[in-house]
Amino acid sequence: MKIEVIVTAGGKSQRYGEKNKLFEKCGDSCVLIEAIKPFLQIPNVSKIIVGIESSYADEFFAAADAAGLAEEKRIVLSTGGSSRTQTVKNATAAIDDDTEYILIHDGARPFVTKELISQVLQSAADYGVALPLLRLTDAAADVSRGVEPVDRENLRLVQTPFCARKEIVTAAYLHAQNAFYDDLSVIKTCFSGEIGIVDGDRNNIKITYNDDIRDNDHMLAGCGYDVHRTKAGDGVKLLGIELPCDMAFIAHSDGDVPAHALMDAILSAIGEKDIGHLFPVDDARYDGADSMELLRAVVRIARMKGYAPFNASVTVIAQRPYLSPYVDRMRASAANALGIDTTRVGISATTNEEVGEIGDGKAVAAYATVSMKKISL
Repeated sequence: MKIEVIVTAGGKSQRYGEKNKLFEKCGDSCVLIEAIKPFLQIPNVSKIIVGIESSYADEFFAAADAAGLAEEKRIVLSTGGSSRTQTVKNATAAIDDDTEYILIHDGARPFVTKELISQVLQSAADYGVALPLLRLTDAAADVSRGVEPVDRENLRLVQTPFCARKEIVTAAYLHAQNAFYDDLSVIKTCFSGEIGIVDGDRNNIKITYNDDIRDNDHMLAGCGYDVHRTKAGDGVKLLGIELPCDMAFIAHSDGDVPAHALMDAILSAIGEKDIGHLFPVDDARYDGADSMELLRAVVRIARMKGYAPFNASVTVIAQRPYLSPYVDRMRASAANALGIDTTRVGISATTNEEVGEIGDGKAVAAYATVSMKKISL
């Protein structure tokens, strides 16, 4: 199966602002380059035709070079048109005769995945034409004559990539003279068969306004680790939950290992030093300190820098005590301290298979990872 891709990049971003949104920083490069990258991973893609206004050609080549794509011979340019329809029509002139399927994708959709592309291709192989459609979650209204409610169950949002057999695309665009809504509306002028539908991806948004990039590009991630030896005692505290047992932590504070790992994960995500610098062991104020209160303090520090926890994952490694009965409470306690829903917190408990000090029950360790979302100050 020979596949070619048309990436539409002929617009001028009038709703976005002064800059062309396609060259705004996104991921490791810019919006347009990120929209192209996943197609390079698809087997049998022989050419990617970028329909772009000629005045932006040099900027595109510079962005491709910066992303390490300067030697990628599959990427070629065609002239963007005054409408999206014309941009695609111009690009079809560069399609090879032996191409079997054409994918058409918005250059302003940088979060498309290889998985979604593959699903659309498979559906197109079954039906001849396929595209991703996204269910509406909000109520809908028709405002053509006042405000009238509409049954959203019968409505879908259209995403790209759109895919069809080459002869269907070229025939439809050959006679397309007007500015149609999208590729589907063009194809429907000459194709009356059943169209393959793939579930859309909510992350596969089309960048339209400045905030669209900010919401998706301003995420940070961090990881943390902590371990404490144990001694004879009457219980340990994990994520603020008391676990009665015959051991206690040897620690400056209360020794809450997963809480400490979470704190370091947050601090590393926002570029701060670890808890050893923030709450030093030689500071008497933290003798026996409640680690969950320290965790809340770290969250406040993050928020002052413009970031808040989005989700968290913690793995506690302990041969003893037995953790399973306490995991749900630990999860709820962590979510409360982080200020997020429990659905965004994962707690895993495992043993060390009797290996080393942890396996001998002489220590407990924890790993934590967090993602932090940009917030308004």
